Amino acid sequence: MGDVNYRFEAIPTLAPLVALVCVFLAVRAVLGNGPRWGWRFIPIRVVTAGYLAGVAGFTFFPFQIMYGKYADHVVWYNQINWYFLISLDPSAIPNVIMTVPLGILLPLVSGKVISSRRAAAFGAVFSVVIEVSQVLGCVLFNNYRGADVNDVLVNAFGCLLGYWMVRMAIRIPFLGDALRYLALPGSALAIRPKGVGVVAEGVGVKGVQSGQEGRL
Repeated sequence: MGDVNYRFEAIPTLAPLVALVCVFLAVRAVLGNGPRWGWRFIPIRVVTAGYLAGVAGFTFFPFQIMYGKYADHVVWYNQINWYFLISLDPSAIPNVIMTVPLGILLPLVSGKVISSRRAAAFGAVFSVVIEVSQVLGCVLFNNYRGADVNDVLVNAFGCLLGYWMVRMAIRIPFLGDALRYLALPGSALAIRPKGVGVVAEGVGVKGVQSGQEGRL
């Protein structure tokens, strides 16, 4: 293949993708493709797309494809930190912060994250996907990306913090009303129809008639 060294920067790569998402959402809203795609739900979808782009930019970019003399010749499994907790240091703080918005967004876009346990589990799975992708990047493209088992722990914790922040926010009337208004249909915080039960964390409550509560 010869000597190859391609470098992709985050903003030129990801900004057009986020812009396309915005255009797509605007077109769906104009066409009126069902209540789930109205103008009301565009902000949370745009924020979600922007957040995912930001995570990709933080974890994968600048993305390099390197072969030949430019390749990082370190064996891929040596790019993984296997020491759980022992090597944890202050550099883990950015990884905690990175997934706090994920924990905030999940109840607004998903109907499955309705407990602290599920929030932490989702954060861990999200982190595992990132770490595995980074290792694959090292294997396939010979770049310098690696993985750290501690990132899974701190990412799960960050997601849990974000989830707890939402649980506290919905107790404040005006914040709770705003979040429920913005939440996507079918999500944990979406306004429920009258007579539909509410599922609290670990507790089922049936026959709620207010029509204003979600399942968080």
